[in-house]
Amino acid sequence: MSAFLYRTRKLLFGETWLLPIGVAVLVGGGGLVLRPLDHGAWHDLGVVFLLVGAVVLVVAAVERGAGAAKR
Repeated sequence: MSAFLYRTRKLLFGETWLLPIGVAVLVGGGGLVLRPLDHGAWHDLGVVFLLVGAVVLVVAAVERGAGAAKR
């Protein structure tokens, strides 16, 4: 657990490009996918979309960092 927290802290506060690019893709993709479906879909589902996307993004980034650290 300590290694996971260390990698997460280093990922969030260290130099990384995966998180900013991932957030840009989430916001842009969410706007492109949810907005045409329904006028109010972004207001209703946008928070869920961004929350799930952010969690998946952080987990993927930590796992990617863990894979690089094991090599």
